[in-house]
Amino acid sequence: MTLEGRRIYTFCKDSLVASPAKHVPRPYLPARQRRSHLLEVAGRLVRKGGWTALSMQGLAIAAGVSRQLVYEHFDSADDLYLATLTHLFERASLSSEAIARAGTTPDEIVRAGFALFLDLPAEERHAMRALAAEFEPGRRGLSRARTQLRQRVASVWAPFIRQQTGASAAEANALAWMLNTAGWGLSDAITDGTLDRRRAMNLFARFVAGALSAFQTKGGKTR
Repeated sequence: MTLEGRRIYTFCKDSLVASPAKHVPRPYLPARQRRSHLLEVAGRLVRKGGWTALSMQGLAIAAGVSRQLVYEHFDSADDLYLATLTHLFERASLSSEAIARAGTTPDEIVRAGFALFLDLPAEERHAMRALAAEFEPGRRGLSRARTQLRQRVASVWAPFIRQQTGASAAEANALAWMLNTAGWGLSDAITDGTLDRRRAMNLFARFVAGALSAFQTKGGKTR
C-alpha cells in the first residue's frame, strides 16, 4: 500500500468506522439506497477531513464496501466529487425558490436568506468554503466541483439580483458569488466571537443593499 493509501486508510478507519471483532456481511440495499448511503458517508468524510480525505478507496473503507461497489455508483473521482457537492448542497435546502419565499421586501429576503446560510451545520459551511478556496488546485475533479459550486450559488441568488437591479446574467452571477464570499466572512466573525449574529446580519443587509444599488442599471447599462 502506498503512503497516501495508508494515510487514507488510517483516517477513515479511525474517524468513521470501528474495527469489528469479526466480519459482518453488509446488508443488501437497492441501488438507489446504496448510492444515497455512500453519499452520506462521503459527506461525513468531507465534513470531518476536508475534500482531500475523499477518494474512491477512502469511501470504500469508510462505508465498509469494496472499491468495485463504489465504482458501480461513481465512474471516477471526478464523478464522486460532483455527486458529493450536489448532496451537500441539497441537504442545505438552499434554492432560488427558498430565497424568494423568505420575505416580502428585498431587505427581508436578504436577511432571511443569510439566516438560512447561517443555520447550516458549521461543517457543511466549512466544506463548501474549503472547496471554493482552492486548497487543492491540482485536482481536476475538485476544479470541476468548484465550478459547480459557483454555478449553484449563482442559481440561488442571481434571479433575485436580476429582479432588483436589471443586471445582466454575467453581472448577477458575479455579484452572487461576491455576496456569498461576504457571507462566509461574516459567518467566521460570528464563529470567532468578533460579531454577534444580529450585528453580522445588519452588516450583511447593508452590504447587499449597497452592492445592489451600485449594480442598478439605467438604459441597459450598469451605473
